[in-house]
Amino acid sequence: MEDYLLVEKFISALFQSLNNPKIKTKHRDAIFQAIKFAIINLPQANPSDVYQHIVYRLYLREYKISDPEQSWRRAGGEALELFIQNYYQPEFEKKGIKIEALLSKLNKKKALTDMGLEGEIGGSKLDLALYGNLNDKWVIFGGVHSKASLAERVSDDVPTSVAMMKKGLISILYTFDSKSFPPPHGNLLNKGELGSFANPSDKRKYIEDHGSFDGCFSYNTRTQPSINATKSGKMIYVSKLDKTSDHFVEFVSDSWEKYKKKY
Repeated sequence: MEDYLLVEKFISALFQSLNNPKIKTKHRDAIFQAIKFAIINLPQANPSDVYQHIVYRLYLREYKISDPEQSWRRAGGEALELFIQNYYQPEFEKKGIKIEALLSKLNKKKALTDMGLEGEIGGSKLDLALYGNLNDKWVIFGGVHSKASLAERVSDDVPTSVAMMKKGLISILYTFDSKSFPPPHGNLLNKGELGSFANPSDKRKYIEDHGSFDGCFSYNTRTQPSINATKSGKMIYVSKLDKTSDHFVEFVSDSWEKYKKKY
């Protein structure tokens, strides 16, 4: 309880500061700071619950200048990209890998050009690029599609992902799989949208049946992981954000080692 109160106090003050016109902090940066602080200080909590039930709800409560729901839509997604970059970069640096959040149109365009995909796919359908250091040169070898919620039209990312994989590039879906329903339609339990191995949702089939991504990493501990061999050979991995159970860095690093051999 004390840990939660500490997190609530910090995030509430952070979001309240956005109501001050003299404060020039970008909303995405404030939300990123909130996610990072909460994840670090609540290590045993379900990351998806932290994102949805703490960070998101405190933003709705504390931000007053404009419609908080509308303000959150873009800023929340970009904040997640910043979090992924910041959280994993120290470990990637040890392996000669760089992960870059593609927040501007210019950066997105450059990544697509580096992959040889400019003009083939929509310019906004990649969130983070993955680069490996080869002979002192940074070489793009794939990217990450980040989704706080799979309601964010993950189907729109599929054509880009498939095009990347056809080029031999790694394409990963990274999600908090955040989805719940308030009363009277639900009980606010954050179950996500991937269904189960036995009763898969269409979104689960993108990975397990169609292989539209090389892998899916979910940080909602209620998401059901792939438990058997899948039709496509692609898997859904579920964990908290900790070094013992989170295999995202290992997956990316192994992909870079394989890519280097073909380069």
